[in-house]
Amino acid sequence: MEHKTPLSYHFKDKHIWFDMTMLVALFVVAAYVPLLKIVPLVACLELFSFFSFHLLAKRRRFQLQGFLGGFISSTAVFIQILNDKKFASTSERDLLLTLLFALCSMLLECLFIIFFLADQLSFIFYIPFVTQLMFFITVITYVQIPSNLLFLSNQSRQSTVDIELLIDHPISWKNVAKLSIFILALVYGMNFIGSELGLSRGISTLLVSFFEAHAILVSVMTEWSMNPQDIDLITLLLLILLGNSISKSYLVFKGSNFSHKWFFIAMMLVGFALSVGVTYLCSLWLE
Repeated sequence: MEHKTPLSYHFKDKHIWFDMTMLVALFVVAAYVPLLKIVPLVACLELFSFFSFHLLAKRRRFQLQGFLGGFISSTAVFIQILNDKKFASTSERDLLLTLLFALCSMLLECLFIIFFLADQLSFIFYIPFVTQLMFFITVITYVQIPSNLLFLSNQSRQSTVDIELLIDHPISWKNVAKLSIFILALVYGMNFIGSELGLSRGISTLLVSFFEAHAILVSVMTEWSMNPQDIDLITLLLLILLGNSISKSYLVFKGSNFSHKWFFIAMMLVGFALSVGVTYLCSLWLE
């Protein structure tokens, strides 16, 4: 992965200062209009990915590309590396690690979304995501063991291709606008589905989470911040994780570049079961 321009160059140009000034202004506006918190949140994630791209990706690690790409869209990372022919020669171990790192960055982003959009929310609501994150980190450690029998016959090789998701620009305001509008549409769309089509909030949340976990999480947290008494937040968070587990398992099952499909699917099911179990036990302990 090569940077089009070094990080020092960006600080010499006015575009990065303009982007950060706009970001500060958006935070000020969001303090008075809570619904608009979505916009600076999306912009912050883009800025974080930009700096991570410059400060961390110089090692040309395939897994690191997956991690950074997961902040933009873990679903896009899965679709690209599981089906693009240019990744067909990449080792099974590298492919699996890339998927795991994309999941980890997705979960980290979810934790950031909850923290940013919630005001002094209890730690119990973070537990499902923290549990899965710790589980996937454990699996990453297991997969990287050199004597691992699962991948012993498929030695890891350095990938010679890049994941085409990262953009060498601080904040792409076009992308921020599109994603913010999409999330706002989800907020009102879920209200419409619940009021006009008769579907429960839980079912609509699960259906949307099949496609984009981040967006539906922002939608749920925004709606909860406006009507906290009317929403069973912990149930919706678990439904988002369930939808993400099902969709990622389906993508792996249908993907052509990865053969250890049932190992990954079992891992996703165990991770979700652990998140439910640990959350339930912690809720009992806190009562």
